[in-house]
Amino acid sequence: MTNEKKGFIFYFDNYPLLSALPMEQRGLLFSSLMVYADRVWRDTSVTLEEVMDGFPKLSQEARIACGFMGTAIYRDTLAWLNKREYRQQNRQRNQARGTDPTEVNRRGREDMERTRKLLEQMKRDI
Repeated sequence: MTNEKKGFIFYFDNYPLLSALPMEQRGLLFSSLMVYADRVWRDTSVTLEEVMDGFPKLSQEARIACGFMGTAIYRDTLAWLNKREYRQQNRQRNQARGTDPTEVNRRGREDMERTRKLLEQMKRDI
């Protein structure tokens, strides 16, 4: 698969959890989340516990915060994987039908332009 995941979302809701930790723990937490996010999209059976075990200096508080944030990463990753699969199936379907996606996009843009012109004409006529 050529479409690799390029990142993960950090939600503002997590800031209070993060700000309550000392700076060193914040760094360890963020590092463990980065490793987890990078691994879980490749293999959804990877657990956050496995990843956190690679960071033995992670405090209990940081592990709890990591658990909350990791849940969101896992949820978002599953959604991303589903979207990627759906897009890939659409590409394959279009190729099997002989549909050129650039042609479909061009026709869509032309339709939007015609609609825009029609609306402008209707505004002038009012």
